Amino acid sequence: MFNTRIKIKDLLTQEATGQEVTVMGWVRTFRNNQFIALNDGSTNSNLQVVAG
Repeated sequence: MFNTRIKIKDLLTQEATGQEVTVMGWVRTFRNNQFIALNDGSTNSNLQVVAG
């Protein structure tokens, strides 16, 4: 379903648990060498990504 780029605004309103998605944006914060808050400008909310 999400094999192309998706905006964070759209991702936050849909159920994508267990699916691979592609988002593009900039890093707002990077904490503890593990948690990334990503934003693409489509919403004021950030997407939290766990790197590992």
